[in-house]
Amino acid sequence: MEEKKSGIQLLYGPEERPKSVRDTILYSLQWVFIMFYPVVWGYAIVGVSVDFSENELSAYMARVVLMIGVSTLVHVLSGHKLSMVSGPSVIPSLAIVSAFSIGGKEYALHSFNAYIIAGLIVAILGAFGVISKISAVWTPLVQGAMLLMIGLTTSITGMSMIAADGASWPYYVGLLLALLCGWLSIKGKGLLSTIPVMITILLGYLAFIVGGDFNWNLVDSMPLFAVPQIFPYGLTFPPMDLILVMVIINLFSAVNLYGNMRGFIGLLGTLLSTKDEKRSLVVFGLVDGVMTGIMGVPSSVALGENMGFLLLTKIASKFLLIVASVVFIVLSFFGKVGGFMAAMPEQVAGAVLLGVASTLIGIGINSVKEASTFEAREIFIVGFAIFFSLGTLTLPREFFEEFPRLIATLLNNPVILVILLVIILEQTLFRTEPKKNPL
Repeated sequence: MEEKKSGIQLLYGPEERPKSVRDTILYSLQWVFIMFYPVVWGYAIVGVSVDFSENELSAYMARVVLMIGVSTLVHVLSGHKLSMVSGPSVIPSLAIVSAFSIGGKEYALHSFNAYIIAGLIVAILGAFGVISKISAVWTPLVQGAMLLMIGLTTSITGMSMIAADGASWPYYVGLLLALLCGWLSIKGKGLLSTIPVMITILLGYLAFIVGGDFNWNLVDSMPLFAVPQIFPYGLTFPPMDLILVMVIINLFSAVNLYGNMRGFIGLLGTLLSTKDEKRSLVVFGLVDGVMTGIMGVPSSVALGENMGFLLLTKIASKFLLIVASVVFIVLSFFGKVGGFMAAMPEQVAGAVLLGVASTLIGIGINSVKEASTFEAREIFIVGFAIFFSLGTLTLPREFFEEFPRLIATLLNNPVILVILLVIILEQTLFRTEPKKNPL
């Protein structure tokens, strides 16, 4: 990895180790709490949408915790080698939900075995540099529109979770927590400004436990110690149309990873070589596709929200993230921990989602503005792609039933749709020839 001038002022850079035992404990613990964020995604999208029983949900959450730790650790050590947390990806997670709405629970659960095949294909394509070719069309408009869409869909999910119990006291607690997270990152002094996510989650759990609105049944239903199960939904060969969907989905997740890495190193002021990109994509296919499928959890990715976390915490130390990943892996073998995470109050999860979504939307706007020109053409491309994709997501289920399942799954995934639309509009319908330098 080549070095450039850092784009932001960091408390700890990528290769720096903490200066004291206190910093090691404190900031490793914050990474542990930050890794709750992808747990929230695993819970908020697939966990509550696929009709899991309480026991199924708790066991599922334990496997989610394990794979967040494994994926993050492997990538930091031998994949992209950046201080980025990996977790359930929005793109394949929405694909599972779409499969559930189109074909029911049994059809949706076949997705995980389809991941295994898709992951192998992505790893092979990554090794031969095929996916890296996306750099030719991965422009600031594509990057910015993708981040804006992730931020917008995240904010929708976050607000729906904050308002899950209506306009009662949990709603106001959720809003206050979201505002607190942002206030601490902007106005907080010293230590407080570096641990906003950790404080938000701790205060949120405390508020709901004290308020008597915490589901202890999910915790009590789990054993103290449990080994996460492999192939939890059986070894049935998935339907061919679902395999095709998941290959496409995981290719777009790989593109998402490519974009997230580019955005993250842009903030750090570093560069990734072609060799680094190929290695990270091979690891992505094998770990975030094959292993997650074996464990029966959504395919993972180094999250785009890492850019938000970097801006919130000013910490990019890989050492600290490695420590936190090991802790997370150990925690996954304690069943009560999976139950405790599965019992996360929706308003707490929503507060974290909303806080990070706000940052992502800002980063997305900044990315779009980095295009060589941003005039009527660029405004229309980004605006049309975002509003078409977001609007399509709101259409009734009957609309999607008129399409083949492959097309319906893609249409029902706003992140994929916005990437496709921007690339198509920018490179075909509204393509402009590069200006030639006068002799």
